[in-house]
Amino acid sequence: MQAGLPPVLWRAARMLHSAYPGGIPETAYVAVLVLLYEYFSDRNLTELMAAVTGKDAAQILNDIYACAGSKPEPSAIDAARQRLERYGLQAVCAEDA
Repeated sequence: MQAGLPPVLWRAARMLHSAYPGGIPETAYVAVLVLLYEYFSDRNLTELMAAVTGKDAAQILNDIYACAGSKPEPSAIDAARQRLERYGLQAVCAEDA
């Protein structure tokens, strides 16, 4: 998982793997993107999500741009936030990424 990721993204990758040990479900994917978008550059968020999900980086970048135009249900974002907070969201977001 950490191979190839810049050190600044390691903690975030560990957080996502801990919060979603079976992988980020499609039902939570967009909410996680929207939630983390505030804290990461497009490039870092793309690298992070590609490492965690195994999806193609170009597809993830397209997903990020699509999220900018539409938001998932607030309840989906709240659920993702609560889940990630249990695994260190505040500490991850306090880092420069």
